[in-house]
Amino acid sequence: MSVLSFLAVGLGGALGALCRHKASTFMKLIFKSAFPWPTFFINLCATTIAGAALASSTATNQTFYTALTMGFLGGFSTLSTMNCEAVDLILGGERALGVAYVAATYACTLGAAALGFVTAHHILY
Repeated sequence: MSVLSFLAVGLGGALGALCRHKASTFMKLIFKSAFPWPTFFINLCATTIAGAALASSTATNQTFYTALTMGFLGGFSTLSTMNCEAVDLILGGERALGVAYVAATYACTLGAAALGFVTAHHILY
């Protein structure tokens, strides 16, 4: 990895983490429920963008692609938070909600990545 790619990933990751924090803080004001909507929506957005990035990867500058996917989206999306929230729900007595959260997250993010890929591929090619 070149120095430029290394720095681009670091900057992208920092920006992604800052955007996740801001988006999560804002959404927590809107969604007042046991279901962790902020993390769910952030991960949906991230996987949609990741799918689109994958479809356009051959037509994209590789430093930009790496900064976007490994950097920004790596900092923006959060599998670890999703898992901790699911464990917290389950251990807090909300077993069905915790299991539903995990199932919905994996199903919807897979679908979102596919949607992003197909949409970008259709537009580009």
